[in-house]
Amino acid sequence: MDSNTGNNPSVGGLAVGGFPSLAQCARRVLADACSGLGGFGIAINAEKVVTCQRDQALQAVVKRATLRYPDGAGVVVAMRLKGARSTRVAGADLWLEILRQSRGRRIGVALIGAAPQVLLRTRQQLQAEFPDVRVLLARDGYEGVRDVAALGRALADARPHLIFAALGSPRQELLIEELRRAYAAGFYLGLGGAFDVYAGIKKRAPRWMQRCGLEWLYRLLREPARARRESKRLEFLAMLLTGRL
Repeated sequence: MDSNTGNNPSVGGLAVGGFPSLAQCARRVLADACSGLGGFGIAINAEKVVTCQRDQALQAVVKRATLRYPDGAGVVVAMRLKGARSTRVAGADLWLEILRQSRGRRIGVALIGAAPQVLLRTRQQLQAEFPDVRVLLARDGYEGVRDVAALGRALADARPHLIFAALGSPRQELLIEELRRAYAAGFYLGLGGAFDVYAGIKKRAPRWMQRCGLEWLYRLLREPARARRESKRLEFLAMLLTGRL
């Protein structure tokens, strides 16, 4: 079921679902994952809104998602200006909250993305932290996704409840769109660099920066090469200030 309809506000042409807490968003995903109907969740942030303005093919994929949640502080502000209140739901937090809520259910998951050693470490840590979770399939973001048809067949055979794809945007959204044609009963969630963070390869911003909506600045200071990507944040701000969202 698509909850991004009705009173959920449009931000740059994308309807975004609001949630009062991270836990409620996680409950929604887990319910859909266990229903057998499946789904597709996409994090909406400033960069994605601006990219979708330019890339109509990606915009169409994003609009077909069954869940679009506010991952960026700017998106949360835009929603509030339109009369809808929501907490920020960071994808790096969401997938772990989903797994915490799944304890005791023997949930089956698939892990897709990251470098082979990062994926291995992610899998090992998940199985230690969440022993009830069954990792039914794990494929890295290189050779593991080269043959999309074979990956789709492997998912259909494994039948996981949750498929976590950590490949970065827009690559993960486009891959998920293809994989859902082969296996649609699970819930797919794009996670960007969440495996690298969970495995300890990269660090997240301090909590105070996350709360202030400054996580983007922390990433930029640690990775100056992100400057071109982060320039889209300024474009988003200009759109917000001029009422073009």
